[in-house]
Amino acid sequence: MLNPNARAALKRVVASLLGMTQTRLELAGVELAQVRQTTVRTVVWSLLTALAAAFASLFVCILVIALAWDTHRFLAIAGCAAFYVVLGVYFYVQLKDTLASQPPLFEATLAELGRDRQAVLDSLGGEPREQS
Repeated sequence: MLNPNARAALKRVVASLLGMTQTRLELAGVELAQVRQTTVRTVVWSLLTALAAAFASLFVCILVIALAWDTHRFLAIAGCAAFYVVLGVYFYVQLKDTLASQPPLFEATLAELGRDRQAVLDSLGGEPREQS
């Protein structure tokens, strides 16, 4: 059995750990809400922009084909098709770069948990171990 002093110290440690966990979970919730809000806003504006650009470029291509119908209709159609292929490749590359540059999810929460872990190890006099 634990003596009363050790039991009180254990209760304080457990209470402290529970408090830190609650704080970190609240931080994770705030980060998740921010990411969700930003993602929804980005998707809506991206879709609206893409829709407007698609209609604009479609009507420009129809105009070019109509103007060249009597003389170079196949060249106009091939030019419009090539334009859309190049545009699609460019958008794909941009999307890939954007996704690759995203910061990790819950970055601040993980940093805080790492600092908490280090603080607990320091207070116990333990050696820090590297996580793999």
